[in-house]
Amino acid sequence: MTEKLVDAMANLERSTVLENVKSEIARGVDPFEIIERLSQGLKIVGDLYDKKEYFLAELITGGDIFQNAFQEIKPVLEKKGLKTKIKGKIVIGTVRGDLHDIGKNIVTMMLVSSGFFVEDLGVDVPPERFIEAIKQINADILAMSALLTVALDAAKETIKLLEKENLKSSVKVICGGAAFDEDIAKKIGTDAYGKNPLEAVKICQRLLE
Repeated sequence: MTEKLVDAMANLERSTVLENVKSEIARGVDPFEIIERLSQGLKIVGDLYDKKEYFLAELITGGDIFQNAFQEIKPVLEKKGLKTKIKGKIVIGTVRGDLHDIGKNIVTMMLVSSGFFVEDLGVDVPPERFIEAIKQINADILAMSALLTVALDAAKETIKLLEKENLKSSVKVICGGAAFDEDIAKKIGTDAYGKNPLEAVKICQRLLE
């Protein structure tokens, strides 16, 4: 059932995706597991777009199907009381030089559903904007996303500015996306690296414990 959901999402089969999501909810499957499968399928959509096998229309359709499926899952998350108390405040964005946001958007939705307040700054975010938002909401965590390696310089600049503003000791930093890995995350000075949306949420929860 779960692999079928990944494939249906990757193939942009809206009705099949929604049928599978409803079926898994009815069977009592963990909602975060369902979201993770949808994420895997949507990542394939993004990969096909990068390979020029899918185009902008397919990318938009994929995001729309994910949103529809998420609306089916959202009530289950709320019933579990995952939104009754704000666990922490997070500033998230795709760093300057990168316009990819599928992964970031998935992480944002999952964080919100897990009880976090999330300030999503969108894409192509300069270091100064990250710092400004952190100060505005008194954030606990900064989450940076990047798919393109050319955007790593901006990620490094953001960490340095965080240190310059004396915020590094009070704000935990997590990074994610294809541009990062465990080694790069350590080299640039982040506190954690999330290899997928589900892990990113778990890490944010752990960072604030």
